[in-house]
Amino acid sequence: MLSQEENELLTRVGPGTPMGNVLRRYWVPALISDELPEPDCAPIRVKLLGEELVAFRDSQGRVGILGAYCPHRGASLSYGRNEAGGLRCIYHGWKFDVAGMTLETPNESGVRIWEGKKLVAAYPTREACGVVWAYLGPPEKTPPFPHYEWNVRTNTFAKKVLIECNYLQSIEGGIDSSHLSWLHRRTITPEETDLAARDAAPRIELQDMPYGFRYGALRQADAGKQYVRITPFIMPWYTIVPFVADQVQAAHAWVPIDDTHNWVFTFNFTHADDRPITEGTHPYDMVDRFHKLRTRENGHLQDRAAMRVDSWSGIPKIPDQDAGVQESMTRIFDRSTEHIGQADLAIVHMRALLLASIKAVQNGGDPVGVGSDFPADEIRCVVEVVPADVRWTELGLPAGARAKR
Repeated sequence: MLSQEENELLTRVGPGTPMGNVLRRYWVPALISDELPEPDCAPIRVKLLGEELVAFRDSQGRVGILGAYCPHRGASLSYGRNEAGGLRCIYHGWKFDVAGMTLETPNESGVRIWEGKKLVAAYPTREACGVVWAYLGPPEKTPPFPHYEWNVRTNTFAKKVLIECNYLQSIEGGIDSSHLSWLHRRTITPEETDLAARDAAPRIELQDMPYGFRYGALRQADAGKQYVRITPFIMPWYTIVPFVADQVQAAHAWVPIDDTHNWVFTFNFTHADDRPITEGTHPYDMVDRFHKLRTRENGHLQDRAAMRVDSWSGIPKIPDQDAGVQESMTRIFDRSTEHIGQADLAIVHMRALLLASIKAVQNGGDPVGVGSDFPADEIRCVVEVVPADVRWTELGLPAGARAKR
């Protein structure tokens, strides 16, 4: 378990907090690109890591992410006019470009002392895989843009969904392989072909990597065989999981909006071919594009009648099952009260990497994974049935790749 002090360190992400300072050292998925569908379209409000921001696409198609409020008198720039290469505050006409430079202060007579100065926070952006990414950290520490496989493939489909809890409990759900044997059971009585349910207590082993770590969940299969499921954890909030049936994989990022909400970004992609990936791949039940139907307030519409017949959890879809238990834990879970065991080794290790990264940044260094030379487009999840004497650490690594021993 964590102490209450450690729990506070890991879960508080606002500006100036130790964890917030760490997370700002990575490129952050900020919004879906088509939320800003065309040049000079309406700006939108964005909140990341507890910071209120405004995003707009200027006349040249460039995306700017600025502090939310006009530095003149504090009006919201989300009400602004997006026109002629900048975002203009409707209160007094002050105008700002994507770099935060003050272009015009037209209500000022005489010498306009603020024009040509950067008065509002502005963050670098990049677009890849249908997502706008932002870097919110110190400019002199800007890392290279990550070339994850989902960023370099042309057939990636990205989406985001609001999760109403602290980001850390969502990450913990993403790297918890033993819950696969329970929460995601398809029926009350496991089918013989469901290898995860047949061995419901996997052995967890870890392997440190330059980008974070990966772990193997090892289960008994048929005689002389083992069912191996390898999940990478990529600092500070990514996992990759397989959907073997249609050869589609899903990378997830749980990006803090504030201390009690996060966006789960899902990047669906495939190694198999270049066929289009659509939003229909493993969806939630939704009320609109970004908001789930099943929430804490409606008990995630858990079906108790179905639980007596053929549903283990009473929640039909895997993403909704995950969100349901994560949101059920209260918005910020107090880890000083938990009782963890061998099944939680990956979670314990992830927390240790985040705590080590806090210390590194406080001492002027880089958090874990920043500056990694591991080929980002070669990070793999693995699901295989292999002979029992095969070492899982030899699976899923590209030729020449280095693990930390």
